[in-house]
Amino acid sequence: MQNKHDFIYYIVSCDILHSKNNMLEEIKKLIYTKYKPEDKIWLFFSLFDEKWKLLVSNGVLTTDKTMEEMINLLYNWILKKQESKAKHVIIDVVNEIVEQKDVAAFLNMDPKTNWVLLAETTWEKTGLILPNTKWITSMKQAVAWIKSKYQLQWDVTISTFTVNELILDR
Repeated sequence: MQNKHDFIYYIVSCDILHSKNNMLEEIKKLIYTKYKPEDKIWLFFSLFDEKWKLLVSNGVLTTDKTMEEMINLLYNWILKKQESKAKHVIIDVVNEIVEQKDVAAFLNMDPKTNWVLLAETTWEKTGLILPNTKWITSMKQAVAWIKSKYQLQWDVTISTFTVNELILDR
């Protein structure tokens, strides 16, 4: 289903196999239905148990690596440790990141549909918040929460982006 905010939802059911790299192969199969292994696109992974309790979430916003390299790195570095418990995998493939220079326009954006990314001007520290976070009702509130959680200074760049969300049910 596609809506005006460019979110694309794919639900794929896969039989659980007992091979060591099963989740890695399932992830690649799902992603490669829409993207090429050599694409340089940013990814986030979130793994959940059978009750949708978050096990781990991590990703990369900027990289010079190919999608295949990033999938392998993130799998081996983070995801592999939770593979046996993971029943649901959400893969967020980042669309274009847009720096928000017009503060008034940014403040009028909907926090339910946009990811918000703050970066200190040196890009040494960054922080983000996902869309539709229950307690966030405005972009001003989103910025304050990100600065507090990630201990960012006031001199930051504000960007927003949307994602194509791929869901793998195992």
